[in-house]
Amino acid sequence: MSIFYTVIARVDTPDPESGLHIHILAEVDESSGNYPQITREVILKNLPRSDRAAFNYQEKYVFHILSDQSYVYVCLTEQQYSKQRAQVYLSEIKDSFCSKFTTDARGRAISFSLNDKFSNVITEKMKYYNENALDPKMARIRGDAQATLGIMEQNVEALMERGEKLDILVKKTTTLKNDSSTLAGRSKALKEKTRSEALKRNLIIGTGIVIIGAFFFI
Repeated sequence: MSIFYTVIARVDTPDPESGLHIHILAEVDESSGNYPQITREVILKNLPRSDRAAFNYQEKYVFHILSDQSYVYVCLTEQQYSKQRAQVYLSEIKDSFCSKFTTDARGRAISFSLNDKFSNVITEKMKYYNENALDPKMARIRGDAQATLGIMEQNVEALMERGEKLDILVKKTTTLKNDSSTLAGRSKALKEKTRSEALKRNLIIGTGIVIIGAFFFI
């Protein structure tokens, strides 16, 4: 059970006609798949709904969301990961992000411009929350434990208009590793076959030369 994707975004409304614009300010992805695209849609769909939300996907994964004015903090976890723990994590990410960058810097930042300066902070906190137990006392102090009681929960499928399918590398990785092993095995077998055929060919040529040489000497 772990957090394997975190994103911080700012949602702007330049003008009523152009609609909402999402700027991904920082992102850490320990896996791979099309969920970054789905995350953007989840952010847009959730905006008018709730400050804290959890969107389930196929009873396997959960998008946890913490919204603060025009800023949205999202992490993707496995289904069994504690919603309380995820919200405490997102609150820490928000506090660290706001402490590191001024309001002006955050407001002027373009997509991914803060990633180099903040991705290491996200990585460290992801590692901590994946490896250490949540301190109940700290959760109570932060107020996140009580806040999670008001988390709006919904299925991702209910939000998706185009019915995208979520790909998670947690599954793909095994397949890719198996494919790589199979390919490596085939490559090794091919090399051995080629080497064997080359050896046989050299032996035949060598034997022929010896027979022809012996014939001339006779």
